[in-house]
Amino acid sequence: MSNRLEIKLTEAHEKAVSLKSMSSDALDSFMKVMSSLKSIADTVENKEDLNFSITEGSAVCAIEAPEPIIQSVFDDMDRAIKGESRDKVFTSHLRIIQEQIKNEEFKYNFSYYKGKKKIEIHPRLIKSNRIALKRKDRLEHNYKLLIIRGFLNQIGGKEPNYHFDYGHGEKITIACSMEDAFIVNKYLYKNITSLVVCKEWKNDKKRREYTHKIILEDLLVEELKSYIESYNKESDLVSKLSITHDFIDKMFSTTNFGKEAIKFLLIAYNDINFHLSELKTLLVISKPFKEDKIIKEYREALLATYEKKKWNA
Repeated sequence: MSNRLEIKLTEAHEKAVSLKSMSSDALDSFMKVMSSLKSIADTVENKEDLNFSITEGSAVCAIEAPEPIIQSVFDDMDRAIKGESRDKVFTSHLRIIQEQIKNEEFKYNFSYYKGKKKIEIHPRLIKSNRIALKRKDRLEHNYKLLIIRGFLNQIGGKEPNYHFDYGHGEKITIACSMEDAFIVNKYLYKNITSLVVCKEWKNDKKRREYTHKIILEDLLVEELKSYIESYNKESDLVSKLSITHDFIDKMFSTTNFGKEAIKFLLIAYNDINFHLSELKTLLVISKPFKEDKIIKEYREALLATYEKKKWNA
């Protein structure tokens, strides 16, 4: 069964609105709402199942899709209205819709049709404060990707890990899974390059903590290193996500290793500590290749992490 999200603009400046007769500012408002509703809908995994419509009867914009998909969007809206969403892209577009609905010059109805049941959303948006991201706790640390190279001279310990020895007492310990330890063991007493997640403390007296992701072959090291350095220098999340898109575009347009680059990033970002939007971006980028033998396994693993983080956020 298909359910529907529907936004209807009925009045502007106390005059009835129709698609055949709209003032300039009413059209501008309706276009903002339509664009934001589409952007919100595009956050779902199976967006090819979405059907969009713009119809007469005032000015109506609607999205229709199977119940689980629309329910997922509605649940995300519910979290955002409660101030519990950490998804910057989703909340920014819902905020645009809220601003138009709260504008006293216009009269909007925003509804969720769940089978025969109608749930009105606009009263909540009108009563709610400005939609905002859930406040982050004041963390004493952050997480980022790093590429590090060293001489692998030891594997083991009470917990699975391996060590790079740089001499003069300088060592790095990298945590890994038991399965990874077997793979890493093949490189014992060799110089290797590892892609890791780094837990970096704000108190610089505390040592960084490293978690293994994958050993990199020389072929893509420089390209990935350049990408990660650019990514880590940027603080704005939206700009960071643009860097990821640009990197993958570049790998497809200038090299023959586009799919390999996607694979490495699917592995790299498969970590509960990264932002939901970072995970979602890789899922969107990799979707055209979801059945590809190079990518399928890693994409499914990242999708599982994304769903786990989404529902526990």
